[in-house]
Amino acid sequence: MIKLIQHFAVLLVLAQSAAIAQPAEDFFANRTVTILVGSGAGGATDISARVIGQYLGSHIPGNPTVIVVNMPGGGSATMSNHVYRSAPKDGSTLGYSLPGILTAQLLEPRRARYDGREFNWIGSALQYTGIISVLSTAPATTIEQARQTELFIGTTGRGSPAYQFPAIAQALLGLKFKLITGYESSNDVALAMERNEVHGQSSSLEYWAISRPDWLTNGRIAHLLYVGPPNPLGTPGVPYLGDFVTTPEDKAMVDFIEIGSRLGWPLFGPPGVPPERVEVLRQAFADLVADPEFARDFEATVKAQLNPTTGADLAAFVDRALNTPQATLEAAKEILGID
Repeated sequence: MIKLIQHFAVLLVLAQSAAIAQPAEDFFANRTVTILVGSGAGGATDISARVIGQYLGSHIPGNPTVIVVNMPGGGSATMSNHVYRSAPKDGSTLGYSLPGILTAQLLEPRRARYDGREFNWIGSALQYTGIISVLSTAPATTIEQARQTELFIGTTGRGSPAYQFPAIAQALLGLKFKLITGYESSNDVALAMERNEVHGQSSSLEYWAISRPDWLTNGRIAHLLYVGPPNPLGTPGVPYLGDFVTTPEDKAMVDFIEIGSRLGWPLFGPPGVPPERVEVLRQAFADLVADPEFARDFEATVKAQLNPTTGADLAAFVDRALNTPQATLEAAKEILGID
């Protein structure tokens, strides 16, 4: 019996070694690649992932089927923990997260139990413009008014830029925000706005263009403040957080809160994926964002112009972001109420 078990163990090791040694074309052929999305359905994260999933398989050698599965929770920390610790390390399972997974690692390593340096970064289709928006019927619709009048801002959790941006803006500018946590996605907060549970939220212009495009044109919402790169959809007249700060410490805090904007919505694999498969996936992503048909569909669906980042450039950015000075992190933790 012992010899039989040993025999099977040897066969299993040989089979695993053979699988790892497979050329990428052979490995991905007749296979399903799963993209795990770290948010609920209906938001910019989910919608952009599904457009990517629709086209990515045709650019991977072997033309695998690509499916998209939602795994919301913790500002994408739940999904990222799973990809880091439990997902197959063969290239068949990828993560697609909200932009806040690096700040979650920096601020709450007990919750975000992964190391972003060890992920295999595949690429990001766009950066985003973070923006705090409120209903035009809210009691304050400008920064000056928000310094005097309380606003209820709906958000997901402390690990998300949707929480961190308004919390840090409040601390830097003396705003009277009351942050209401517990919503699963930006779409849930928008529904809460319609029910008058909250006045607004921190999201992105891409999100509003997808979910409530009429609100951008009919005066239903007002934009208080933005961070990140200016958006081609337009931020005329909307103040930029960085223009309000002057001290090195406050400027470092703005850099910190813009980590998510610069990261965008990244696609990544777990640690341990064979390097040749990582390169195949990175090349497939590069070919994807260069595909005119994909670009047209993506921009029509996501309502944002492609602004891609390669996997190699993402990895370099992640390394820089995770070297944020400890003094900045301690100041951010104090603002955000994180132990």
